[in-house]
Amino acid sequence: MKSSKFGVVAALLVGVAALSGCQTQPAYQGQTTYGYRGCQSCGVVQQIQQVYIQQQGTNNSGVGTVIGAVAGGLLGSTIGHGRGNTAAIVGGAVVGGVVGNQVGAANSQPGGTVPAWQIVVRLDNGQYATVTQIPNPGVRPGDYVVINNNLVYPR
Repeated sequence: MKSSKFGVVAALLVGVAALSGCQTQPAYQGQTTYGYRGCQSCGVVQQIQQVYIQQQGTNNSGVGTVIGAVAGGLLGSTIGHGRGNTAAIVGGAVVGGVVGNQVGAANSQPGGTVPAWQIVVRLDNGQYATVTQIPNPGVRPGDYVVINNNLVYPR
């Protein structure tokens, strides 16, 4: 009886030892001994300064003129018959073009210089990145940030 209990215990220990060799390795954590594999666009702000950049303006008056002339001509075509209809089309196109030009000019933006921020970031991988952006990033030297879509954000 004692020998059969000893045999069962011995078999159980051999089985546990055999199964312990089947333990799976922990999941890959993103770091290797060959180099850093963390956030490639994260780092510490080294320098920040306000600069001024030249922005190109937009001129929508030509587009407004064309759209207004077409719309005015279409509206004019619904009025009158014969020569009256032709006069209404021409008059509608002229009035529509003038109104469209004014609307387009009102929606145009002038060019000129605008304030922007130039931020120098020392990335986690040791490289430096310089980003110039119009919105104020709200960071200062020493802050940890991430660069996403060419903009700097606090992290």
